Amino acid sequence: MPFLTKFTSVSLAVICLTTTSCTVMPSSGPSSAEILEEAKESYSPYTVIPVTPGIISLLSSGMETQLAAKLGNARKRSSSIIGVGDTVVVSIWEASPDGLFSGGSVKGGTEIPEQPVSESGTISVPYAGTVQAANRTPQQVKAAIENALARIAIQPQVLVSVVKNVSNTVTVTGEVASSGRIALSPRGEKLLDVIAMAGGPRIESHQLSVQITRGQRTETIPMERLISDPSENIYVQSDDVIALIRQPRSFTVFGAATSNASIQFDESQLFLNQALAKVGGLNDDRANARGVFIYRTEPTALVQRLVPGRVASAGPTTNVIYQIDLKDPNGFFLLKSFSLQNRDLIFIANSSLAEVRKFATLVSSTTAPVAQAATVGRAVNTFR
Repeated sequence: MPFLTKFTSVSLAVICLTTTSCTVMPSSGPSSAEILEEAKESYSPYTVIPVTPGIISLLSSGMETQLAAKLGNARKRSSSIIGVGDTVVVSIWEASPDGLFSGGSVKGGTEIPEQPVSESGTISVPYAGTVQAANRTPQQVKAAIENALARIAIQPQVLVSVVKNVSNTVTVTGEVASSGRIALSPRGEKLLDVIAMAGGPRIESHQLSVQITRGQRTETIPMERLISDPSENIYVQSDDVIALIRQPRSFTVFGAATSNASIQFDESQLFLNQALAKVGGLNDDRANARGVFIYRTEPTALVQRLVPGRVASAGPTTNVIYQIDLKDPNGFFLLKSFSLQNRDLIFIANSSLAEVRKFATLVSSTTAPVAQAATVGRAVNTFR
């Protein structure tokens, strides 16, 4: 029959196309061989790093934000220094009851009403004139006023108090009980101090990141790490902005896992074995145990320490794919030590056997209509 002959020819062409092109077969992602082969090319946009105990050791020492290293941990300016906009009160006493300031608003002396430090950094004091206050301590302003009054007042004694401090403050906002400005004391406050002064976090600490902005620079650290590592609890400085940001962490799993999903996690440190358990582990029928890949963007400086001379990026960050071989019994110990980061992507490659099965299924589904047509053709010829 012409139609049967034509249909059979088309079906055979499909089979031939299937057997000569792997791209016809559906796949959830690249094979393990394709990932490793691409990494060898000079144009590769990523670097593949086989995970070893040494790699995990380097990651553990270099993966976290180091606030102390990036922002410093010293008080560069005493918070007792008066600044523009601060409100001060000046009180003056004299040794004689007949002095210029005797019998005033305070017993035996006079209190000058509150006044803000002007934009030029000065305050006004009767008979002393304009006195420089900005960038001086209260003791230095006191000495300047006493020196100005020495010729006209009788042994003047001056007290300078800052009643409203706006120049030596930090701003705390976000997920805290009471957002606002926090005045710094002369002893100096650290990050956790000012967060506590703002009433503390409104939600559990494992859901929070602490963002500190100083000048044009911004750094972020998980709240739990700030609490657990005293070296990260750095001194704040005037005009710092501290924000507590709700930042649930998550990872995504694709490929030959029991389920593909995006999973949020609350643990302060989540290891790869725990992450895989959350999605039911690897799919025994599909997974390539040698092809467990973790996609991540790392600082280029860290990658240069991990694999000297093999960095694929000249920028500040590098795309990295970490590979773990679970055919090696030691790979399961690596799972227990490899710590996930927020937004990591885990990809489980298909095994070659799974590809063969898919190919066989595709061929079977393609040839079945041909076989059925041939059977029908024979039946037709029998009745002719």
